[in-house]
Amino acid sequence: MLMLFQTLKTLCYGALVILGMAIALGVVPLHQRSHAYQDAPIVETPLMPQIEELAAAYVAKRDNAGLAIGVLHQGHYDVKGFGQVHSASGEVPDGNTLFEIGSVTKVLTGLTLAQRVVDGTVRLDDPICRYLPEELRLSEPVQAITLRHLATHTSGLPRLPDNLLSVADPANPYAKYKADDLYQALADVQLSHNPGEQMEYSNFGMGLLGHLLELKTGTPYERLVKATIAEPLAMPDTTITLSDHQMHRLSAGHTPEGELATPWEFDVLAPAAAFRSTAADLLTLLEANLSDGDGELAEAIELSQQPQFQQDTAGIGLAWQIFDTPGGLVYWHNGGTGGYVSFVGFNKMNQTGVVVLSNYGDVFAGDQSVDQMGFTLLELASKFALD
Repeated sequence: MLMLFQTLKTLCYGALVILGMAIALGVVPLHQRSHAYQDAPIVETPLMPQIEELAAAYVAKRDNAGLAIGVLHQGHYDVKGFGQVHSASGEVPDGNTLFEIGSVTKVLTGLTLAQRVVDGTVRLDDPICRYLPEELRLSEPVQAITLRHLATHTSGLPRLPDNLLSVADPANPYAKYKADDLYQALADVQLSHNPGEQMEYSNFGMGLLGHLLELKTGTPYERLVKATIAEPLAMPDTTITLSDHQMHRLSAGHTPEGELATPWEFDVLAPAAAFRSTAADLLTLLEANLSDGDGELAEAIELSQQPQFQQDTAGIGLAWQIFDTPGGLVYWHNGGTGGYVSFVGFNKMNQTGVVVLSNYGDVFAGDQSVDQMGFTLLELASKFALD
């Protein structure tokens, strides 16, 4: 699994602008859970010893770290928190603690696209120029890019727009990047390959995809995702804009050096990495992806999971990264911002899912501990499901 992880990890994180003392281990009581799970069966997962061992090692190496881990296993769920929500607060994260989820946002963008395909608003093979301002002049290769290419990282667009650095604050790199900047980058870009030929991770492309959905529907991106996903699935804490109550529950992000990190803000590239969420909400999302139900999102979820492109050992759906294992297909994504790292993954055959949320921006230091934790727990959960 770890060897496969090393092969795949370069496809996961969008390029990000570069900018001890151990803390006590804490465990969240089982009764602290999201509203979406008030009626769900709660049984302590047999993975708890492994979860506690992995989490203890993680927080012990990071001053003031906070970690929330959620597991879906054989129809039951469990959420545990470790470390601290805020420096020296003594408050342990729980299923309702908010974290920046970075590129896990892309899964929401992909599912929003899938629902717009299902309801007939767009088609996957619509060219991007159909939805862009008519006055924008694009090269022929760029005109050939489709919504499918954007959702599968096969557009040929680079990881980041070439003109991002000209407006970026290293501590908050996406905040000042506007639609006009995106249009200029799109007009000037040289694709690395023809659309559809190979997979190359692109925050540029995913940001553009969400922006096109905004233009087509006339609905701002955050409102569109909430109306499409968060509200139907009862995910009240999956949001970009925080209420006062949510702000109080937001875990404090940290740089790899342990300093407080500046919260990341987004404009036009929000569909690549802007959302915040909780372990409980993301378990709700995974539960919906594991279900064969007939809910209003069922058809869109099925479409989002369908493999669209295969490259070596890695496949991709509509944003979901996919690889095949002896225990079935594993769907996953991760994310990183200046002060947070996230992982979500599920195995539909074995009905297992894992969420790992951290308030340390370890990706900047090349530390993939959260991914390793997520894959390890997902593999172990799948083994328990087969026993």
